[in-house]
Amino acid sequence: MNSKDVKKVKISNLQLEWDRIKLEVQHNFLEKTNDKPYRATLLLKYDVRFKEGKKIYLKMNIELEGSFIGNPKLDDTEFKKLVIHYGILNLIQITRAKVAAISANFGFIQPIYLPMIDATDLVNKKMKEVLG
Repeated sequence: MNSKDVKKVKISNLQLEWDRIKLEVQHNFLEKTNDKPYRATLLLKYDVRFKEGKKIYLKMNIELEGSFIGNPKLDDTEFKKLVIHYGILNLIQITRAKVAAISANFGFIQPIYLPMIDATDLVNKKMKEVLG
């Protein structure tokens, strides 16, 4: 995300800005053998911080890993497309929900909600990387 996408958030009595949001995805597709199901893992790295003025109030470095199993009758390319497209989007949503739940449990007056992210470019980049 670039500086045009900065969102404001209110925590307690502070009006904070999301200063940096970085997403990175690593993948591992295991070779399919015989009639065993396809297997894959995705690792989502989410790096975000927010600040007021020049003062940084909170930094979060989150890693969330998902494991995927596919029907052995499914085409190899189709399985990879499903994992990349829906895996990335689901991991982002799970990360957002976990941050909101954890911050609420820590006693923040208002839970921290990570902003919605347009992950289209990230998904397309990963799709080209995996499928060639």
